[in-house]
Amino acid sequence: MNLAESKEAFIRLVQIPSVTGSAGEETACAFLEGILREYGIPSERIAKEPGRPNLLACLRAPHPELEPVVLISHIDVVDGDPKKWSHPVFGGEIAQGRIFGRGTLDTKQLTMMELYGFLKLKEREQDLKRDVWFLATIDEEGGSAYGMEYVKTVRPELFRNAVVINEGGGFPLHINGKNYMMLTVGEKAVCRARVWAEGTGGHASAPGDDQAIQKLAEGLRRIFAAEEKLNWGSRHTRETMEAIVGSADWDNEAAADIFGYAGQNSIAMRNYRIGERSNVIPARAEAVLEFRILPGATQKDVAEFLDQALAGTQAQYEITGFEPGFESHFDNSHLKELVHDLNQACAHYGFEGEVLPMLALGRTDGRFFGSEGSFVYGCSPLLMGDSFDTVLPKVHGNDESILEESYLFGCRVLEEILRKNCLQEEER
Repeated sequence: MNLAESKEAFIRLVQIPSVTGSAGEETACAFLEGILREYGIPSERIAKEPGRPNLLACLRAPHPELEPVVLISHIDVVDGDPKKWSHPVFGGEIAQGRIFGRGTLDTKQLTMMELYGFLKLKEREQDLKRDVWFLATIDEEGGSAYGMEYVKTVRPELFRNAVVINEGGGFPLHINGKNYMMLTVGEKAVCRARVWAEGTGGHASAPGDDQAIQKLAEGLRRIFAAEEKLNWGSRHTRETMEAIVGSADWDNEAAADIFGYAGQNSIAMRNYRIGERSNVIPARAEAVLEFRILPGATQKDVAEFLDQALAGTQAQYEITGFEPGFESHFDNSHLKELVHDLNQACAHYGFEGEVLPMLALGRTDGRFFGSEGSFVYGCSPLLMGDSFDTVLPKVHGNDESILEESYLFGCRVLEEILRKNCLQEEER
């Protein structure tokens, strides 16, 4: 596959309306399956439910010397409102040098960049020094129960001791007069807790002193008032960001938010239930909280915080879920090699700037690997015309699009990185 063919295949993939849970998921899977078959690469469908397959393929090294590389992306997308788009949502139309369509940034561009590099490795399969896996999943936008989460139950060996290329990074930013290529090196942990209180129910015309809503409100007030005490977890990524930029004062608003995100924990209220009828005082009221906490923080940390915040109140809590965070330090050998290779490849193909680490904004399918000790890096490299602050509103928004040159740049950069890291006798 050459670059022109890769771009055409990318456009065709964008034109498949693979909205999460729709028949388009299978159509997209079949499309990729066909490309792999054309190049003599067998693939495997992994499906929790008929009609919703994930796709897995592998290039085997004759004598593996290193841990495998796993290229992951998701081919399901959110829908779009055609009335709010200037181009068809799934048209794949090109205008002013941009390819428009849902998935051009999240993450069909990464799927096809990875596939391009994967097919280039196939040409020299006999020279591989490590196994390389290509994994395109569904249901990421729906929580991954039918996607990566299920793949992990079927093929758990893939998730341990691997180097993973994932979404979330590769977007450039201009900060304090310089260009930087963002590279995600970790994700925050997520802890969910249900907080509730009970009291005496009754008709709203005769409210009493024993109201569940008031008790819950006091508990929530104390929790959010103590948010500044959430000081656990690693700030290594933030410290590295500051050292590279040379300042904690960044003139790019989006970049400053990313910098702040890498150094703080937060609480959000995701849901609540305070009764079902407007004229009835409920006997029970509850809220669902989500803690986003830095890598290294634990469920025990959250529990101790809630114990202290709710002490003396009549509110109670239960932790309903915890997904650990993960982080790769810049002194890690895998990351040193990747940063070196990414810097060289970006410069080779026209990007002048430095690699800058970040924590992924939100949770990705990389969490299923990071929790098993694999090294997960988000990287779908783009040019400055697709800077993070410009494209971020388009992800899940209107007129999602990517520059043609950015797509081709990403293909070239990832291909070079994979070649240097996966083939024998390649110079770094």
